[in-house]
Amino acid sequence: MASYSKAIIKDAIRFGTAPSGETAPCGEYDVTCTDGCVGLCHSKDQRAFTISLDAFIQHLYEGRIALAA
Repeated sequence: MASYSKAIIKDAIRFGTAPSGETAPCGEYDVTCTDGCVGLCHSKDQRAFTISLDAFIQHLYEGRIALAA
């Protein structure tokens, strides 16, 4: 079974509770998983955010996020 510690955001995804939300920049992210959430930290500028595991899986399914080994 493959182990993934990186994700690539290929298309803009929104996060945050405001209606407009914030948009995560495209690029490579370090991934951490805890308590049903996925933490993403941008490899280039170290900006970080957390989304629910359900939202992460939905973005994978829709092709906005890809996993990298």
